[in-house]
Amino acid sequence: MPSPTAIICQTHRGALAGWRCLVCQAALCPECAVGQRIQTVELVRCGLCGGDAEVLRIHRGVVPLAHRLKRAWRYPFSLPAVQLVLALGAFLAATGWVATMVPFFIRLPVLIFYAGTFWATFFALVRESARGDTTLDIPEFTELGRDVLAPGLRGVLVFLVASLPALAFALVAYSGVGAGMDVFSWFILWRIPPELLRDGVFWLLVGMGALWLPVGLLLAASHQPAWRLLNPRLALSVVRGLGSDYWVGTAALAGLVPLHFAAHVLAAGLRLLPFPFVPHLLAECLTLLVPLLAAHILGLLLFVRGDQVGYGEPREYLEPLLGGTRPVRDAPPLVGHMAMDSAAQEVVTRAVDQEAAFDGALGNLTTAMESRNIPLALATYAELEQFPAARVPAALHLFIGQAAAVEENFPLAVSALERAADVAPDQETAPRALVLLARVLGERMHETARAEEVYRYVQHRYPDTAAARFASKHARYEPE
Repeated sequence: MPSPTAIICQTHRGALAGWRCLVCQAALCPECAVGQRIQTVELVRCGLCGGDAEVLRIHRGVVPLAHRLKRAWRYPFSLPAVQLVLALGAFLAATGWVATMVPFFIRLPVLIFYAGTFWATFFALVRESARGDTTLDIPEFTELGRDVLAPGLRGVLVFLVASLPALAFALVAYSGVGAGMDVFSWFILWRIPPELLRDGVFWLLVGMGALWLPVGLLLAASHQPAWRLLNPRLALSVVRGLGSDYWVGTAALAGLVPLHFAAHVLAAGLRLLPFPFVPHLLAECLTLLVPLLAAHILGLLLFVRGDQVGYGEPREYLEPLLGGTRPVRDAPPLVGHMAMDSAAQEVVTRAVDQEAAFDGALGNLTTAMESRNIPLALATYAELEQFPAARVPAALHLFIGQAAAVEENFPLAVSALERAADVAPDQETAPRALVLLARVLGERMHETARAEEVYRYVQHRYPDTAAARFASKHARYEPE
């Protein structure tokens, strides 16, 4: 049973428990739990009664966002981040240089490409941080419209919407006011007369736009349609769902504004140096650091509280209470010639026989898959269903799911494809299996509601993948 709060060990009152015995219900710390291996299977048992123990899980939100932000400043300076900044900075510097060299009528498409690349990377980093991923990969740009133009338009739209109330007031109440989006900057560039700066209504509207800005960026990063960015009820529901962490994140983003302004001042000075390309590369890299950190902060908001606003599945937000900590003690493995009574010997013999049966069936299934012998594969898979699904590689589950769908054994196809996604959710087989599962449910079994749920889950769990793009084209509704 996942635990919503920390639990104290039943024996050692000063230690956190990481497991609970399924027999005596005792809460166990690493000193009270006992690790045990039976062949290739690792188990955790209760050190008090010997019963099986389950891992206690806790919601990510127990660790508040403010605590996580204490380490967030290191994010732009990690090795993957430095590599990303150098690669993206070089690309943006080259694109910016091309924009200054081409005729005016060609410059606009180049600048749009520049902005689209930046915003596509920004939103991808938000989603990566929301998954707890720190690989910091540049997204794939396979389709110009979807992968470049759409993110660029969403990014520009967010800042335009945030600025619109204050800009509209200024245009109506004062003369000489204007604003423009400079794609080489991360914010709207204003032309403001001095008297406007003394107007309290203007600053109130600026503040309202700034408070909405994180919501807009989160909605844009989660592939919400453009019209939903203008829905005030949706914005309020997101703020309520994220709770106090939203205001903590907003305050952190506000603190980045002076740093980003200073970075642009330094970048402007670098671009004036009389050297080819290198100053422009350094300028781009310098101005990418704060947006990189801002994307990480927004992603942490979703990482901690995303389930409260419908981002991802609730079970994904439950993590082992003690992380990767293992029991301090390990029992002797149940192999070898240990002294034991006849009953224990029978248990061990049965376990060894089961392992042999499993190894044989797994080998036969692997051979059947390699030879594309579908009847043998289906028959062998039935023998493996008595064993835990996690012990069978995801690729074999996927193959059986595909084969069963071809043979029109749809219940088996659904079962195998679900297992393929469950046993290895972070492998590339998982989104493929889920897309095929949705197609079997919707196109063959006519269970459109379940198919829609699977498509939406693929869009949430595996954004920026071919599977998510397929799901977005075939799902009837956008993910909530």
